[in-house]
Amino acid sequence: MRFLASICALALLPAAANAQQAISSRSGPTLSAAALGFRVNEAKVDATTKVTAPLIARHQGQDVALMAVGVGAMIAGALIKDTPGTIIIIAGAGMALFGLYHYLE
Repeated sequence: MRFLASICALALLPAAANAQQAISSRSGPTLSAAALGFRVNEAKVDATTKVTAPLIARHQGQDVALMAVGVGAMIAGALIKDTPGTIIIIAGAGMALFGLYHYLE
């Protein structure tokens, strides 16, 4: 009887080992798999690659001001009407376009 019990125990031993492995292995979506793009191992990145160049300060305030004043002049020219209003509208459009040109440069 003990012999038969030991054979049954040996027969069930591999099945029990596989059952534990199935429980410990995870399947399905993970947080690391959800990330998009390239993944860089931090150990491979040295300090020189993390240094970024300083940003060049652009003086865009004057360009934005030119656009705003130009649009304001166009609105004022539309309110004035007749020939003087048309001249102010054209001058305001030129000023706004000049500011836009320098802003986009």
